[in-house]
Amino acid sequence: MVEFTARSFGFEEDEDDEVLEVGVAESADGGGVVLLIQRATYDPDEQDVNLGLDSYCLVSDGRTHYGGVVRAARVGEELQLDMSSEAADTLDLDARVRIRLDGPEEQVEVFFRGLRTVLDWGRSADRPEMVGF
Repeated sequence: MVEFTARSFGFEEDEDDEVLEVGVAESADGGGVVLLIQRATYDPDEQDVNLGLDSYCLVSDGRTHYGGVVRAARVGEELQLDMSSEAADTLDLDARVRIRLDGPEEQVEVFFRGLRTVLDWGRSADRPEMVGF
């Protein structure tokens, strides 16, 4: 299991790239372990579906995987993500990641609401079990 404290985290809508995104970084300057989870702000078209791009995507260290979160659990200010072995291999992470969010309560709440919005989108087979949200 990978465990770290995220000193930088957030949720945003990027209108230029047409994505909703949550992200965590181990360091306040955006360094260390970094994990982004994104989804489009528009409905996927036939080409997106055919290419498997009709789900959220996980991004870490320049690697991307569509879908792959099996379970997302919130306990207070901690997030535990359980990923498929394929997602973990692609991202070069352990299949289980535990992240403690170190920041103001309001920012933590915005992050978790955003995470739910991002993960609860796209093809139903990729939507994870959500616990504690």
